[in-house]
Amino acid sequence: MVAGPASKASVSPRCSLNASRGATACARGGTASHAATPSASRIVAGLPPASAASSFFGGGRRVAERPNTRAAAVSVTPNVNQGQGGQTKAGGTEGQDVPFDLKDHMAAQGKFINAALERAVPEQYPETIHKAMRHTLLAGGKRIRPALCLAAFELVSDLSGEDKAVRESALLRKAMPTACALEMIHTMSLIHDDLPCLDNDDFRRGIPTCHKLFGEDMAILAGDALLALAFEHIASQTKDVSSERVLKVISEIGRSVGSVGLVGGQVVDIESEGKAMEPEEGLETLKYIHEHKTAILLEAAVVSGAILGGGSAEQIELLRGYARDIGLAFQVVDDILDVTMTTEQLGKTAGKDLEANKTTYPSLLGLEKSREIADELIADALGKLSSFDYTRALPLLTLAKYIVSRKS
Repeated sequence: MVAGPASKASVSPRCSLNASRGATACARGGTASHAATPSASRIVAGLPPASAASSFFGGGRRVAERPNTRAAAVSVTPNVNQGQGGQTKAGGTEGQDVPFDLKDHMAAQGKFINAALERAVPEQYPETIHKAMRHTLLAGGKRIRPALCLAAFELVSDLSGEDKAVRESALLRKAMPTACALEMIHTMSLIHDDLPCLDNDDFRRGIPTCHKLFGEDMAILAGDALLALAFEHIASQTKDVSSERVLKVISEIGRSVGSVGLVGGQVVDIESEGKAMEPEEGLETLKYIHEHKTAILLEAAVVSGAILGGGSAEQIELLRGYARDIGLAFQVVDDILDVTMTTEQLGKTAGKDLEANKTTYPSLLGLEKSREIADELIADALGKLSSFDYTRALPLLTLAKYIVSRKS
């Protein structure tokens, strides 16, 4: 998506112009900048545009206005030990410290999920298409979507008192098929997004993209096959869960991928390239793209886990709100990393958004303001978990924090 002329910019449909301030007031509150897309030197220096707004989200999203909760006890300040090797200790249910090491947790979950993915997509005839499917699917990755699904399932179903064998058996039967399906769909979106007709990228997860090794024809078909397999896998492999819940999950995930979800976000992204927009329209369009290309599948992951685990309607909606917040924060951080990290660090081509003059949060608001937005979204996400059991919520609490502290 390419920014327009100097007086224009390229942001999501829920904003309206506040005439008294001459700035954008979003449905979530706050203001956007009148400034034109800043120069690369201002972005990399971490400087916001000259007239960047003091608060993007504003009313109802200020951390200081939120009552203290146990969930908020997990700091949202980046560069924490989660994901970097240490334990975090935060106040437990009865004032005791609860040690939790996210790096160890994600390493264990990653092995668990990878083994399930390996079984779900075996090498078989026709060899070429299955090799293409497995190439990107099994190439590593953070496995955030399946991990979120499993964490939400455990949060509402409470397996904390069970031994490891019982817990893993329940996850494999009830939640892992959906967790794997979410990673298949995410991988499909990466394979297609990397194609020359879209983002035209040569590297993904530190290796050549699918079309670079197998050709564009096979990459398109590999993505199609993963999408079809995802829904088949949920329907055929989910055990000991009512058909009503399984249908709800299939519907939730289907909506997240279709024309009002991931595909819709991709369409708006394509149609916005080179389109001149006023700053407020540009920022809202950008928000719509991020919410639909990235956040909506994270939302589906969390909500699906909660549905499969038998969560109440109230619990599911709280978790939906949590997921929306972390989903948008995830993409804001992606925008930041694109201009602050190297290709080697990211495992994909760095600086592509800047080179293509795409509109991003840093290009509209500067690095510092973008970081503030990500932190504020994560703080709100943590607040939505405050009514859940603190110890069982730790994976979701620390995953939220990891999103703003990650380096790739």
